[in-house]
Amino acid sequence: MLRYLYLIPQGTDIHTFMLNKKKENITQFNDESLIAEYCDGQHAAFEILYQRHSDPLYRFILRQCNHHISQTEEIFQDIWMNVIKNSQQFRAESKFSTYLYQIARNKIIDHARKSISHHEADHSNESDILEAAQNHRPDHKAQLDICIELLQQCIQRLPDDQREAFVLKQESEHSLSELAQITQTTLETVKSRLRYAMKKLREWLPGECL
Repeated sequence: MLRYLYLIPQGTDIHTFMLNKKKENITQFNDESLIAEYCDGQHAAFEILYQRHSDPLYRFILRQCNHHISQTEEIFQDIWMNVIKNSQQFRAESKFSTYLYQIARNKIIDHARKSISHHEADHSNESDILEAAQNHRPDHKAQLDICIELLQQCIQRLPDDQREAFVLKQESEHSLSELAQITQTTLETVKSRLRYAMKKLREWLPGECL
């Protein structure tokens, strides 16, 4: 601590300065070190973990929930509360991000099981969008908007296991072996699901969207 004393601006609280200094230092820590720091009472470590993973995690949940905002936010908050509540149980044998997405996957499955009614996806306007993409020549931005909307609908048409693998691969930086760990299956199964998902998307999407 003494080596920092000459850096403390006049009138600054020493305790506050040292806390901020420690937060600066831990920004370079890997996820597993950060969760260990959080378990030791360093709350700034959790803030860094949240900043690192919140955006891709939210997008993953959103796409798995067919872009239902309220469901996504409920599951998103539940996941982070689970991380906080069970932080002492984390073991560094696996990556924190793998642990986080395992929780996310289980929460999404639980939410689906608890749903009172199950509605089939509505594809009524999908043929109209496809026809527009095939029969018209819109400007670049309009074409891009059509392709993005059609892609989202096609992703929702994928079987659950294929959609899960595809969205995980797109929204996270996990390796295929880590995806297998998250989805509790084998590496070959993950590869197969991704291969079939890509095959279906190429079949369903018009050429100008590929």
